[in-house]
Amino acid sequence: MVANTTMFRTLLACGLLQAGFAAATPLDGALDTNWGVLSSGKSPISFDYGGTMSDFASGSVIGPDGSMYISGTVRDANGVARMGVTRLLPNGLIDDNFGTDGRAMTQTSQGELFNTAGIAMRGNSLLVGGYKKTTADNWDFVVCAFSTGGVPLLFNSTLTSCVSASIEPGPSLSRDIPYGIAVQPDGKIVMAGTTAVANVSDTYAAFMRFETSGALDHSFGLSNSGIQLMRTNNFIRHQINAVAIASNGKIVGVGKTDVVGGNDSSALIVRLEADGTVDQLSQSDECVFEVDGSNSRDTELLGLALVPGGGGEDDMITVGYAQMSGTVHSALIAKRRGSTCAYDASFSGGDGTNGYATVTAGDSLGFHSVAVQPNVGYVVAANYTPTGGDSDWLVGRYYLDGTSDFLLTQIDFGNIHQSDVVADVHVFHDGIYVAGSWLKSGVNYDFGAARLLLDQIFADGFDG
Repeated sequence: MVANTTMFRTLLACGLLQAGFAAATPLDGALDTNWGVLSSGKSPISFDYGGTMSDFASGSVIGPDGSMYISGTVRDANGVARMGVTRLLPNGLIDDNFGTDGRAMTQTSQGELFNTAGIAMRGNSLLVGGYKKTTADNWDFVVCAFSTGGVPLLFNSTLTSCVSASIEPGPSLSRDIPYGIAVQPDGKIVMAGTTAVANVSDTYAAFMRFETSGALDHSFGLSNSGIQLMRTNNFIRHQINAVAIASNGKIVGVGKTDVVGGNDSSALIVRLEADGTVDQLSQSDECVFEVDGSNSRDTELLGLALVPGGGGEDDMITVGYAQMSGTVHSALIAKRRGSTCAYDASFSGGDGTNGYATVTAGDSLGFHSVAVQPNVGYVVAANYTPTGGDSDWLVGRYYLDGTSDFLLTQIDFGNIHQSDVVADVHVFHDGIYVAGSWLKSGVNYDFGAARLLLDQIFADGFDG
């Protein structure tokens, strides 16, 4: 929306949007100086066990006491990719009692593992999802379990700390990659992503569900296989980037796709019934769209939050980017009604027009994650690349009607001309928690986390 774009550029031009400084209010959105290393509101976490020391964070989860668990792909002393997890105490410092010196990794016996789906919590256990690379062209979905103390846990079905499953729809290629993980109220594990068929550009949306024991759930998906693949004939590339469980048990995934004969990606939303059968959101199995002005350029959804709506259905708050002109990516947030593919027109900065908002700044801006702030709105985390610069994290907020708030905080971990890459965002009590990676030097990435203050003055929720 033009108003949001203009406001964002004005804040940048006036110098109000600086590293570690929140615009407009002295409290809401400011880095929490009672949290993190040296009271900075930020915590860099280094694994650096070997190889390129490129340790890349994929996701995080907040424990009931305010602890923060961050997962990613790390390299061991031999440079082999493994899944790694760390725990930050409620004060933002590394818990030295978690795993080994505050860090835990998958066991070498589990093979080379990549954490692409982030992390979820189930009771007192942590579930880390991604793929297992068995050969150059054979990649399988995998989920690994840790205790909240950083100790590998064993699945009952295999008595191993990781379980994997292959989709293998094609004769010569099996690249199965999950990008999202979610836990159902009954403890079953859902992962969603993509699988390649004949080549890496011929992909289906892929969903997989595991029992609590780690075995594939044979009450789910195609022929009770535990797997559901999705793509109708109008499309050639489906990819799910985020997945969530609705309050009525349905499974929602968002990502991107390509129309047959097209040159650009479109935003994709799909929904499954609780048993894995397709639940149509429109006249087609897929809900596919671009925003006005981007129909000949890429649009992609990267994050998702579900909010209870009317008629027993959850509304969908989706975030990502839309390529509105040239090569510049504009951040996108959209609200869609739970039972249809239609935009919720009430979410448009209050003017009741189109159901979405876009923001343009610098060379690129894309929302990667969204979290609900109850009764207030939606907090978004973005990768922001200033003109001629390198990316930083950016945190903003939208009210329930789609109006943009002045809570805008740019977070910079690295030195000048070093890239910081955001993973996700959470709202927990009176704080905003952000996780991602930052480039220390060369190709040496480390995990990073930050906490921003939220609703300090009217913490009881009665502010209007």
